[in-house]
Amino acid sequence: MDTKKAVAVQAPAGLPAEQGFMEDLGQSGFENVRPEDIAIPFIRVLQSNSPQCHGPTKIPGAVAGEFYNTVTHARYKDHITVIPCAFQKVYIEWVPREQGGGFVKEYIDSAILNGTKKNEKNVDVLPNGNLVVPTAKHWCLLVKEDGGFERIVLSMTSTQLKKSRNWLSQMLSLQVSYKGRKFTPPMYSHSYAISAVEESNDRGSWYGYIVGSPILYAQDPKNAELYQDAKKFYSDVTSGAVKSAVPVESDGVVGVDTSKAAEHF
Repeated sequence: MDTKKAVAVQAPAGLPAEQGFMEDLGQSGFENVRPEDIAIPFIRVLQSNSPQCHGPTKIPGAVAGEFYNTVTHARYKDHITVIPCAFQKVYIEWVPREQGGGFVKEYIDSAILNGTKKNEKNVDVLPNGNLVVPTAKHWCLLVKEDGGFERIVLSMTSTQLKKSRNWLSQMLSLQVSYKGRKFTPPMYSHSYAISAVEESNDRGSWYGYIVGSPILYAQDPKNAELYQDAKKFYSDVTSGAVKSAVPVESDGVVGVDTSKAAEHF
């Protein structure tokens, strides 16, 4: 994974070429931007009832089964390649769609569930009528086709929580050998291809995740810089220095619309 690929840029008239133009001035203006000032986007799989796929907010060409960046609005077909860097289990409070919908709060402690009751859809409901949805957050680097990367969050709820557990088990079962001993390498030492597949039950169909086989990208010397970037993201997440973007109704999270099969994603 070569992170050195770049688009050739011609310096405008009046700037001496020997100054390197934008290369010498790279990241100018961002000196005071800290990790906590940046919202890490979610990557979602679009569903047939996602606002991006139908209605007045439909994005031309957007179809169910595509990956969608909730901040940049970029879409990715077929699959994405990610490097998982950290994991969090959180509990997200939502206003039901029939009451206006929307994100309320994210909880780290599962104790929030102690004050809930299951409704007819087996979703946890608070006394105020809001829903609490257990959510697995996988903080990852999204590796782009041009060799660059972006910090993102993959979240999994409902039936996809089993996918999350299996993925974590897969990571923990990995071993590498060094100087005659075997050990479990850092989460961010491997990359994975993530694709979407249509799933169904007696309530309908939706698109969920498929996690591919791990690739030990970190053993390739040309990926040393990418490995350090992944390690830095791990550090930023675990120290609390970064935060994810606020989830929105279009993320397709379970609990936002308890009458749709797509909420299983």
